[in-house]
Amino acid sequence: MLASPSSIASPPAAPQPGSPRPPGAGAPFASAEPVLGEVGLPEATTRAARASRFFTGAGLLVFLFTALATYEAFLLFTLLWPTDAAWLGGFVRDFQLWCYRADPRTGGMSWTAVSIMLLEPLFVVGVATILWRGTVVQLRRLSLWRAHASTAVVAALAVAGAIAGLVAYACADAARAEALPPFPGESIRVALALPDVPLVDQKGATFRFADLRGQVVLVTGVYAACSTACPAIFEEVHQLLGEFTPAERASLRVVALSLNPEYETRELMDAVATARGFTHPEFRYVNGEKPAAMLGLLSQLNFARVRNPETGVIDHVNLFLVVDRAGRIAYRFNLEPRHRPWLRAALRSLLQENATAITRAHPSGL
Repeated sequence: MLASPSSIASPPAAPQPGSPRPPGAGAPFASAEPVLGEVGLPEATTRAARASRFFTGAGLLVFLFTALATYEAFLLFTLLWPTDAAWLGGFVRDFQLWCYRADPRTGGMSWTAVSIMLLEPLFVVGVATILWRGTVVQLRRLSLWRAHASTAVVAALAVAGAIAGLVAYACADAARAEALPPFPGESIRVALALPDVPLVDQKGATFRFADLRGQVVLVTGVYAACSTACPAIFEEVHQLLGEFTPAERASLRVVALSLNPEYETRELMDAVATARGFTHPEFRYVNGEKPAAMLGLLSQLNFARVRNPETGVIDHVNLFLVVDRAGRIAYRFNLEPRHRPWLRAALRSLLQENATAITRAHPSGL
């Protein structure tokens, strides 16, 4: 007897996508379905899509422009922050020396170097504008920046981290440099005779270096109209004299050579010395009897100077010569912070010496 059509078992219907699996149904093979990410796409595809959107959309430009703006702010900081500030002043001074070709003698910078540093980021912005001009137009919308706020924060933090690393390295390097070895004393001492040139000080008194034998003499070079290195030289001399006792200062003299002998008169030099708080004869501001003689003396003592023909400003070395009691140049220093402790140590050691013993130990030399 034939079975009726209704009694014939029909094959089970295929489950619809998303429908619950019947109880007891076997699990699918693990390799049959990939791991899905957003919108049902495989995770690897999702990451690739995100990266593509970042590099072809506004995300990359937001990152780039934020990073460049942070870098420009840093450059402006290095230009405007005072180099004598307690916080980061030393770093700014060194950065200006490295990148802006700053002259520590005058405080001036190469504005060509400054312009190159400031314009480099703008060049990158210009190239990006050309390549992504369609997307750049969209950056005018504030809503787009809000949508990529996290990207902007990451860019700013990345540049700030790089700057912090640079500052940390520079400060560590400066700390290593400040670890000055002890004053080497006799190992760097010389015995050079001073030229016997007649000089005239701010009081109109004529004298020669030979007249100061038996005393320790600190020789430097300044000029009245100087507004860069000379104020620092005057301040250093002031601080230095204040560190010695009255008994020590009685055997110590300072001679400031005029670096502008063609124009500086006795009255002008006296006014400058008085305004700076120095007293005669402890401090002598001197010129030669004739400008040519003074220029020759400056050349012999290596006080290099160059006058700017347009402004009249004189660029010059900041130099200190330490002369012993026998009237011979014993040491040479400058305003470099590393030299300042050595300058004081040299003066103290010479103040303790006897002129006769010095002459025997250090015969005249040129």
